[in-house]
Amino acid sequence: MRFENKLCEPNFRIGNIVTVKVTRDKGYRHSYKSGRTNSGFVYVLRGALTECFFDGTEIRIEPGEVLFVPKGARYIGVYGEDNTEVKIVQFDLISGELPPYLCQPVKIEIGKASDYIERFFSDESHGVIRHAFYYLSLAYDLLWKIDEHYSDVPVKYKRLRPALLELSEHFNINETVAHYAALCEMSEVGFRRTFKEYMGLSPVDYRNDLRLERARALLQSGEYNATEAAELSGFTNLSFFIRLYKKKFGHTPKKE
Repeated sequence: MRFENKLCEPNFRIGNIVTVKVTRDKGYRHSYKSGRTNSGFVYVLRGALTECFFDGTEIRIEPGEVLFVPKGARYIGVYGEDNTEVKIVQFDLISGELPPYLCQPVKIEIGKASDYIERFFSDESHGVIRHAFYYLSLAYDLLWKIDEHYSDVPVKYKRLRPALLELSEHFNINETVAHYAALCEMSEVGFRRTFKEYMGLSPVDYRNDLRLERARALLQSGEYNATEAAELSGFTNLSFFIRLYKKKFGHTPKKE
């Protein structure tokens, strides 16, 4: 008797993994005023590092903590102690879109997150250079553990997963809030309340945020103007797009 299991594939692919180690003294600053060119995990081995994002958010990373920063994030980093040692694992998104919980800077709250980062550096002391597939396997393993963690949410919020998936994959489509509520088998009022409680944004504001990130990536590619980027991201009103863009990124689309 023959049995077959159809394996699910992720909605994105990554590549071009690069590892970086750096040691800096208190007060040293690094800047991504134009936005990160790739996504990365930032792990503080000792000392402290504060990332000051242009939306006003500040995230301090203590020893043993790991912060994920997506491509396009604009911030200035300040080293908080002498001899602060940081390890970074960064990658390019080859295709698809990162899941919603990795679309904003976030501390990785999985057990032994630092151990997963250290695996990328474990062979350096022996001068061993592994095959690229090896580092890809480490990266996907880490992403898998993160997905397991973020999927393991309270029952109250698990009902939102169909809407979150729909939004992450089809944020350029102007569906009604009632449509997303129906996917979750919730009333529209209950869905709006629960979504805002969990995500910190209304469904429409969250969708606009995803659209803005996509539009920014298109503009930074140099292949699209503001009108094209707006349309491809789902905005039908150019003035509204420009107003939201300036509010989120601090400048108009033309300055990308």
